[in-house]
Parts: sequence; C-alpha cells; structure tokens
Amino acid sequence: MRVISFKIWSDYAHFRRHYTTSSPLTHSIPPPSALRGLVGAIMGYSRDKYPEKLGPNEAKFGVRLLRPVKKIRLGMNYMDTKDGSWVKLDWKRLRPKVGYRDGIPMFHTQIRMEFLKDPLFEIFFHHSDDELMDEFAERLENRRSVFTPYLGITECIANFEFLWDRDVSPAEGLLEVVSAFGLESIEKFKLKGGTGMVRERIPLFIDAQRIRTASLEVIFNPYAEPIWAEVRGVFSYPDESDRAFAFLG
Repeated sequence: MRVISFKIWSDYAHFRRHYTTSSPLTHSIPPPSALRGLVGAIMGYSRDKYPEKLGPNEAKFGVRLLRPVKKIRLGMNYMDTKDGSWVKLDWKRLRPKVGYRDGIPMFHTQIRMEFLKDPLFEIFFHHSDDELMDEFAERLENRRSVFTPYLGITECIANFEFLWDRDVSPAEGLLEVVSAFGLESIEKFKLKGGTGMVRERIPLFIDAQRIRTASLEVIFNPYAEPIWAEVRGVFSYPDESDRAFAFLG
C-alpha cells in the first residue's frame, strides 16, 4: 500500500469535541474528519467537494503524536455578525457601531476555549487514486497549498513538511505502535516504563451537510511514545521492522 507521511504543526490547535457547548473542549489528536479538511485545503477542494473526494471509501488517515499533549484555556472574544449587526458603521473609527450595556459590548460574546499548545503530528495518508497521491506529494514537497491550512479552526494557521512517500507492508505480532489506533483492533498490549494510554471517541467522517456520520474509540500515548501492542491491521513503519502505525479511517 502506498502511503504519504508528512508533519503538521502550529502554535495552537482546537478540534472541538461535539458534546461541548459554552466552554468547548478539544480532542487531543486531529480526528480524520479534520484531516480530510486539511488535505482538502492543500489540494484546493471546496468545503462541499472534499467530503466526496476524500471519503472513507477512498482515503485513509493515521495520526502520530510527535510532542506530548499539552492543553491550555484561552478567552475568545466573538462578535455577532448575524441579523444586521454589521449594517451600521462608525465611519470615523472604521468599525461597526456597537451598543454597550454596563460597559460590555452587546454584540460580543466571551468564552473560554481549550486549545492544544505547540502541537506537532505526523500524518499518514493513503488514497486509492495514484494521480491524486502524486499531486499531493508534489504539493507537500514544495510547500504549496491552495487554501491556508489550519488545525481545527481558522485562528490556528498551520505549517507542514513532507517526510516520505513509500509502499508499506502489513505487520503482525507485538510491536511498538507509534500512532493512535482503534480500541476494537487491539489484541494485547505490554506496559513498560513511561507508557500512558488515553481513550477518546473521535469523529471519522462529517459529510457535506456537516453531519457526523461515523466515530471511533481510539487509543494513544499522550506522552508521544509508542505503545507495545498487538494490533490488527497495522503497517510496518519504513526501515523500522519493530515499529508499526495504524489508520483510523
């Protein structure tokens, strides 16, 4: 199977957990639903097009932590742009005319959001279309993106770097699994010093109507270290026979 690997990083990232509302929390790793949008941005696919071009039947994604998970909370100041909020302008200050109540702007909403701090990931990508893979590899190598890539939300602009483009083989047995993997695919594992295991439910696919249609329970080490485990459906990491990675969907 042909796989492209690349690094992605940013100062901050936010992959919203769907069940949080007024104080949004973030997933610890980018879910495949977000990675489809990331690859779509690099390739130049529109928001309506990339769910079809990068659907679960055509594309596969894997995620490896290259830095330990670090989370912080920041205050975000949102402005309401609906219902004519921006119709009246203050031409002297070149800004919307905003009403105040007790010194607080009426059109602003301040909330606390959870972010990943200094995230760095290795992403594994496979697509059934070799021509698409060729173009994607070329864009990665030349750091040429059609749309601006970001990690979760537009405020978290990201950078990326090509790592390798190789054919990989299935692997079996007890191995150092460097990536996140599905909970149901694990056969057994071996605890060693420094091993940590976190379980999260992440979205796999969000369609063009922004409806989440599939999710997965995943396991990973938040300290960015491999987990010794026997996992179904893993692939050998290039040039490292005792290491493997998995696709999430």
